[in-house]
Amino acid sequence: MQEADFQGMSEQLVVILDRPAHAGNIGSVARAMGNTGFSRLRLIHPRQFPHPDAEAYAVGCTSILERAELFPDIPSALADCHLVVATTNRHRGQRQLVLPPERLGERIRPVLATPGLRVGILFGTERTGLLSEDVERAGLICHIPTRGEQGSLNLSQAVLIVLYALMHSLGQEQGMAHDPFRDDPPATAATLERLFEHMEQTLTTIGFIKPGQHRHMMGSLRALFQRAGLDHREASILRGILHEVLAFRDRP
Repeated sequence: MQEADFQGMSEQLVVILDRPAHAGNIGSVARAMGNTGFSRLRLIHPRQFPHPDAEAYAVGCTSILERAELFPDIPSALADCHLVVATTNRHRGQRQLVLPPERLGERIRPVLATPGLRVGILFGTERTGLLSEDVERAGLICHIPTRGEQGSLNLSQAVLIVLYALMHSLGQEQGMAHDPFRDDPPATAATLERLFEHMEQTLTTIGFIKPGQHRHMMGSLRALFQRAGLDHREASILRGILHEVLAFRDRP
């Protein structure tokens, strides 16, 4: 997906917080949104907003707070949404489709792909979450699986998990992942053979490989470096080390 397409989709998705109690959580949510490329925030009857703590916790994402829209109740905050997703840790009794965050993107992407349509992700208040009657307003439910007896998450944590999954499903993550076979072409068989010959010569010269151990020792070393998946630069570094070993041995 092109960056411009994602920007359009991100403007069509709104994060909606129902009666957030703590300004710090509002700021942390803004930061989570900024980290994942989303910027539309709606607050339903917040207890502390505007508030210095919200700005402090937003850490560079105060523009999201400045654009935040305030609403008196859930119906008015959802009124212009074409699809509502309710987040809840309750996993029994719902009639709607319940999805984990990683599967949410495939369901809401067709809506976001249509210009003018809006998706609202609704999060409940910190202490009690969403009321059952408000969960029933949603077309989809997102449930974040947890282990153990503590099933509830901090508000900003829940928002970050859901938005990260959406960012990932829309193909917009900008990670630092390094794939050696993609970014650093592996050494050729000829390059490795020259390395092994150089290694055998050096180890024999310094007495590491003893008479009669040649095949066994070099077989083990070949297997070791084959498993390592060396690229061309790494093979060159090793040959440079071998060269310096012999040079050091020959110095007075």
